Amino acid sequence: MIRVNTSRLTIAISALAIGLLFVHSRPAEAGEGSTSGKITGGPTVESVTDTLAFIRWTTENPGGTLLHYAVVHYGKDPNHLDLTAESPTRINQAHREMVFRVRMYDLEPGTTYYYKVSSRQADGISDPTASAVNQFTTRPANRVSAEK
Repeated sequence: MIRVNTSRLTIAISALAIGLLFVHSRPAEAGEGSTSGKITGGPTVESVTDTLAFIRWTTENPGGTLLHYAVVHYGKDPNHLDLTAESPTRINQAHREMVFRVRMYDLEPGTTYYYKVSSRQADGISDPTASAVNQFTTRPANRVSAEK
């Protein structure tokens, strides 16, 4: 016969339930930063190499689900931003602003890319703000890495 310590079982189930609250997205309550999500800083090319770039921007806390995705639409033609890079980001409800950061990789050396940024909630709903189209140019091919 198996004896179960009900106190320990109750604590374990409660801990599991609390953990699930942090994993699953949940809607923000009214007054918990439900703003327009306006871009307040950037977007900025934080770093760029011959094949890699990091884009960063700051918005008002967009509210909605706790999990958001930073999204960069980019391409070689400003009218055809057909490539997408995304990065998951968790909202800190205690902060008024949210910093998004996305890594774009497999870029071509010495190439000008055009991009715009936006974000979306975990449930797929887009936040209302997107940036204008910006651009950056990757560095020429690195001779050392090309020779390997």
